[in-house]
Amino acid sequence: MNNEFNFSYFLLQFLSTDDWRRPKVLLNNLIGRRTVSNLFWGIQYGLLPFFNLFPKLTATDFERAINLLQEKKLIEKQQNDQIRLTTAGKQMQQIIQESIVQFHLSGMGLHTNLETVQQCLNLVIQITSEFSYKNNRYYPLQYTGQVMARSKQWFLKNKSDTLPEQLQAEFTAFLNTIPTEKADIFTNSFIGHNDYGLTDAQFESILDLTSFAWHLQKLTLIADFIRWALDDSKTDHFLCNQIVLPWITPSPLSTSSLRSYQLYLKTKDLQNVATLRHVKLNTVKEHLLEAAMLTTDFPFNLLLPKSISTDLKNYLTTYQVSQWQFDEVLKRDARFSFFEFRLLQIERGQIQYAN
Repeated sequence: MNNEFNFSYFLLQFLSTDDWRRPKVLLNNLIGRRTVSNLFWGIQYGLLPFFNLFPKLTATDFERAINLLQEKKLIEKQQNDQIRLTTAGKQMQQIIQESIVQFHLSGMGLHTNLETVQQCLNLVIQITSEFSYKNNRYYPLQYTGQVMARSKQWFLKNKSDTLPEQLQAEFTAFLNTIPTEKADIFTNSFIGHNDYGLTDAQFESILDLTSFAWHLQKLTLIADFIRWALDDSKTDHFLCNQIVLPWITPSPLSTSSLRSYQLYLKTKDLQNVATLRHVKLNTVKEHLLEAAMLTTDFPFNLLLPKSISTDLKNYLTTYQVSQWQFDEVLKRDARFSFFEFRLLQIERGQIQYAN
């Protein structure tokens, strides 16, 4: 299936024959648009392992992929544009699982932009290779100013006669942790002194992969490298750790959400957090909803009503969490705010993603 696997087929894994799903949620998670609503539904659709992996994906290309699935009668659409799998789509979904399971991305996009780390790694290797040959006259790879600046900082910090040998030793240690075939792919993708590496088209031909399958393969390899470089149990990878670390956020939360959550854990007072941070109370609530979904040991008991009515209990157990309606909850217990309603959905539905 790898030689037929494309973006349209990739999207099938996030769809269901039982529930109608919103294509906009798929797009927003894949491009890394971080809102509480996108994360909430993204977790339920199984999207977060692939969050922010395709930041350059356009709405036009996404819509084209959805239309292709409809043309192949693998999905059906409602008038409100929600979609679900057909019987044929369910069968194709099962077929493509073998192609998808090999990609171990596990929510890395919540912590970084994988392509940016890849670019920095590409440039660092080129610089070090040319340095080993004492060559100052070459055309460096061109990326964003931030990538160029951080790569230069890394080189100046570690510049020494032994740098090439040290970096090679670290890379050898990483390559020994992955299968030989993947190690060959990883090394042949880099540009060095008088070595221009293989192009994407060459890799696709050699490996008999579609361009999309090859793109996922590259993302998986850089994700493997990042995990290895960040492994605190290792002592022989300080150069690679320095390449990766500046691009990584330790928490899956956004910076602002993390600050609000940490303050709440100290003060246990939402309004106090809003005052200290000079933001609206609703903003703090949004931050805490993100924390409820993306962290473990969230203190639901501090924010939810201590008890709920029998009528509400019956309603909550009759319907699936995704089918709960806020208006229906209010009819049965007027104390609930929408913030508490969403928290209850996250807690009762175990709608959490700790990668």
